[in-house]
Amino acid sequence: MASKTGRFPEFGDVLFSLKTFVAAMLALGIALCFDLQNPYWAVGTVYIVSHPLSGASTSKAAYRLLGTAIGGTMTVILLPNLVNAPELLTLAIALWMGVCLAVALLDRTPRSYVFMLAGYTTALTGFPIVSTPDVAFTYAAARVVEIAVAIVCAAVVSRVLMPRHAGPVLAARIDAWLKDGAELALGTLRGRYQEPANAALIGRLSADAVDLHAFTTHVAYDTSGHRDMVDLARVLQRRMVAILPIISGLADVLAALSRASGYTPAITELVDAVEKWLKAGQPLSPTQRQVFLAMMDEAEADAPSRTQWDRLLVQNVVARLRDLIQIWSDCLDLKGDITSGSRHVLRWTRFGTSLDTRPMHRDYGLAAYSALVAMLSTCIAAAFWILTGWPQGGAAAMMAGVVCCLFAAMDNPTPAIRGFITASFVALVASFVLQFGIFPMLHSYWELAAALGIVFIPAGILMAKPKTMLLGLGVGVNLPNMLSLQGRLSLDLESFLNTNTALFVGLSIACATTALVRNFGAEWSARRILEAGWVDIATAARRQKDGDITGLLHRMMDRLGLAAPRLAAFPAGAPVTPNDVLKDLRSGLNTVDLQRFKPALSASDRAAVEAVLLSVAEHYQGKRDTTAEASGALLKTLDRSLATLGNDDISIEAAGARRAMTGLRYNLFPDAPIFATNENRSVEVEDEEKAA
Repeated sequence: MASKTGRFPEFGDVLFSLKTFVAAMLALGIALCFDLQNPYWAVGTVYIVSHPLSGASTSKAAYRLLGTAIGGTMTVILLPNLVNAPELLTLAIALWMGVCLAVALLDRTPRSYVFMLAGYTTALTGFPIVSTPDVAFTYAAARVVEIAVAIVCAAVVSRVLMPRHAGPVLAARIDAWLKDGAELALGTLRGRYQEPANAALIGRLSADAVDLHAFTTHVAYDTSGHRDMVDLARVLQRRMVAILPIISGLADVLAALSRASGYTPAITELVDAVEKWLKAGQPLSPTQRQVFLAMMDEAEADAPSRTQWDRLLVQNVVARLRDLIQIWSDCLDLKGDITSGSRHVLRWTRFGTSLDTRPMHRDYGLAAYSALVAMLSTCIAAAFWILTGWPQGGAAAMMAGVVCCLFAAMDNPTPAIRGFITASFVALVASFVLQFGIFPMLHSYWELAAALGIVFIPAGILMAKPKTMLLGLGVGVNLPNMLSLQGRLSLDLESFLNTNTALFVGLSIACATTALVRNFGAEWSARRILEAGWVDIATAARRQKDGDITGLLHRMMDRLGLAAPRLAAFPAGAPVTPNDVLKDLRSGLNTVDLQRFKPALSASDRAAVEAVLLSVAEHYQGKRDTTAEASGALLKTLDRSLATLGNDDISIEAAGARRAMTGLRYNLFPDAPIFATNENRSVEVEDEEKAA
């Protein structure tokens, strides 16, 4: 009962901490046995690469080893050639670190760890030996060797001692996502999409859908039976990415139909049938598929004949329900394939079959700015070091750049850096007590390990919890460095204070520089993400590119995943909401549909589509400069073009273009007067005469 209330750590947290400690002590023992140069590197690395999931530990370790090797190579290149020009050497290291950080921020996959490590490893291995450049190769090689030892120890212990595989966790996450997705879809069919509770649900679904791609990278390194299911999991993730705009688009068109003339009996019957099928949670059977197709044909044939707008809305309702049925059935089939190893033929192909799931939103400006902040912090700390002539000042320059890199992906890194400083202070107090109070009484490796366990085991438990991870990681990584664990005990208080003072100077410079230069908030970041979507839609409206349908879908869904955690923290009535991103996404998909259908249209229909595309481009280009609602010019253009395409005797492409225009109209102008052609007006006049 106590563990459930959170008063005591859970078994899994304690197990993770014990396994990490065992791996760290194994790495320390090997380093001491072979008299490696800096055994504390191995201990700290174990705590950096350890993860509760075995596959995640392995993937993180592999990327770290590669990044360390690249960074060490750059140290060997830079240090001997620039050691006589400290200003140029500092600038070169800072520039290399900044470039690597920018590439890591733009990559945004687990592979980005390679680039980040390649950058700050050069600082870690370069600044400490500027006075002895002749040892650059041996020093860098020693770091690679000790990190390799740590990686092997962490991987072996993680896999041998009660391993926790990523595969079952993946299956559990898929189940949870499908449960949330079904809840949102059912709420939409019942007309409750706009309820406040759904905003958090939408944010969670979008963030989880985008995050699943990165998680499957860890599964690829796993040893469980799910390892071979990585490709299927990524296909499922593509459906998960696309289902949110489908559900939100369905909510829009159902609301528009309710405002216009209400549900027809056939639509009501179809919605009830889909709701019943979603509740059952079973894949689409051939019999059920035929039933749905017949009901959709009946719904379109039974559309109200009194207005063209009603017919357009009914056609869009049927199209969105068809998408929902197909994509949800695919999700259920893929879930079954992942757990049982079977194979199903997938049905949903609206946006093609080669949907790319790589993160596609890249903020080049922010990446460059973050790199400049890291470079500036490093240069300020290095200038302080050079001007004061402080022998340990290199540690300040080293830590200033490293910390800026570690937290660069955050909107506002300053609070996290402050938390890291707090964790470092805890580690400092613990290291002082251990080194000068306990270590002099120890006489064997086992006694040393027991003493270290007093601090490392609680730190590992803190690492296992997201809320306390930063504190635990700060202690676990900093403690071995502050102790300077070697084969022989050093009780040099002056060296201890000087080295650790330099560390805190570097942390303070990084914190102050970040607070002054990069003081952004979540709302600023969310707005920037939203504006990037507007640029994409305007670009898609102006020209057609091969693959735009996939590229736009995934860029904007990727942005929704990025924005969701930020938007979830906003208070009610905030200027940017998850639905704003989804609304833009739906507009973008309708825009690309128009581009896709345009080449096959007649000259007059093509002109009508081009007029809408031009107006959409102008509207979204203008949104970057104003917070006004959709312009009236776009509404008038949509109405004129819908009237041109509003014939019954039209091609498949013209019907698709008409559905896309209809979607744009009820998405951007939900409160606009009902669309009225000449046919509609005559019916309305007749109704008014009868009423009179």
